[in-house]
Amino acid sequence: MLDKNIQFVHLTDSESINKTGMQDFYWTTPMRHKNHAFSPVGFLYSYLEGMYLSAKLVRKYKPQAVIGFGPGICIPAFMVCKLLNVKKRIFFEDWCRFSSKSLSGKACKPFSTKFFVQNESLKELYPNAEFAGRL
Repeated sequence: MLDKNIQFVHLTDSESINKTGMQDFYWTTPMRHKNHAFSPVGFLYSYLEGMYLSAKLVRKYKPQAVIGFGPGICIPAFMVCKLLNVKKRIFFEDWCRFSSKSLSGKACKPFSTKFFVQNESLKELYPNAEFAGRL
């Protein structure tokens, strides 16, 4: 059973907003739109917005830990959490990765205190990662 004092804050992007099944959450624009061409200006805007929202949430909730599961929105959140001294920053590399690193994994690894892979083959690419199995 979960401790009643533990509070969860959900940060997602607008492409996933209807998939969460949660009522109380924060959202920001996606880091990149999967069905559109890459836009450096759009990426910069999304990145800065993600950093601002992450800083606002860290100051408001003062989390003891942050967990990321791979989407691009994790990148600014993990950077901000390290800068604002959130003690535990736990990242799970995407379960569908077998032979290559994700952009989020590459970017979040330096800011993570724990880094998990869900496929054993990724241990070769991330030597210090821990194998978590498929979640």
